[in-house]
Amino acid sequence: MSYANRILGSIPYGTLIGAPMTAAVEAQALAAQSSIDFIRTVGFENMDDSAEWGATRHVNFTYTVNDAETSTDRTADIRVPLLTIVPIPYLRIDDMTIDFTSKITEELVRTKKRDTSVDADASLNIKYSNFLSPVKVGFKASLSTKHSSSSATSNRYKTEHTININVRAVQDDIPNGMSRVLDMLETSIAEPKPSSP
Repeated sequence: MSYANRILGSIPYGTLIGAPMTAAVEAQALAAQSSIDFIRTVGFENMDDSAEWGATRHVNFTYTVNDAETSTDRTADIRVPLLTIVPIPYLRIDDMTIDFTSKITEELVRTKKRDTSVDADASLNIKYSNFLSPVKVGFKASLSTKHSSSSATSNRYKTEHTININVRAVQDDIPNGMSRVLDMLETSIAEPKPSSP
């Protein structure tokens, strides 16, 4: 089995894909808890960390109304539930993309070197003096061979892993239950009652 196949087989794809998805689910749960905390803190009066949420928090507006019959200015008051005039954060993960890229480079380098050299040396000596003397013949030869060989093999490996996670969150629609509650709160808005000038 090649190095590339071993590396690809050892990559924990379940963890690489599952961990970001689990994190997205946990982020969605934290966003829901943040919405609950916002509604409780902004929309209701504090009850000293009690399980009860307390009374609905209202905002009172005072403004001037011109009475056409008497041609006088009067002040009017209107009481509005706070949750009906502030945006409630409902974040939802709309899109999530996981891109995983693995780049594996395997390089096999083989180097062979062979050197051969041959040295030869020969000499011939002949001596001849006269008829009565024996003939002397001399011969000298030498041969040398040099041989060297080397071989080397090396493997080079390079592995790169890249994971890109893109998460897109949007403001979600108000849940049906909360929408009905807001409708009931809107009906509780008192009509402005003119006060004395």
